[in-house]
Amino acid sequence: MEISIVPAALLVLCCSGFATPAVVTAVSPAPPPHRKPLPKPVPSTGPSADHGALYSRRARRLVQSYLRLKVLEMRKADLERARLVIERKLGIRALLSETPPPAAR
Repeated sequence: MEISIVPAALLVLCCSGFATPAVVTAVSPAPPPHRKPLPKPVPSTGPSADHGALYSRRARRLVQSYLRLKVLEMRKADLERARLVIERKLGIRALLSETPPPAAR
């Protein structure tokens, strides 16, 4: 079986030509196809919709009154511990230690 070199070389060149990437020309690329714009998101009507309400005067007053009540509760608990120490129902170490958390009371 005798194969000539010319047809075999031509076959190799043709097959390798299809396997190589195409050469990019200097022509500008085609514009992308027109797409419909996405619908705009609808703002939620929940409490996070108004970010200014977080720092409003009303919100600040509410937090201040809440913190004031917490301080008064802690002060009352400390006074109660001092009363129990004076009545000798608790040791002096209970007065000098930290205020226990509310769940431990």
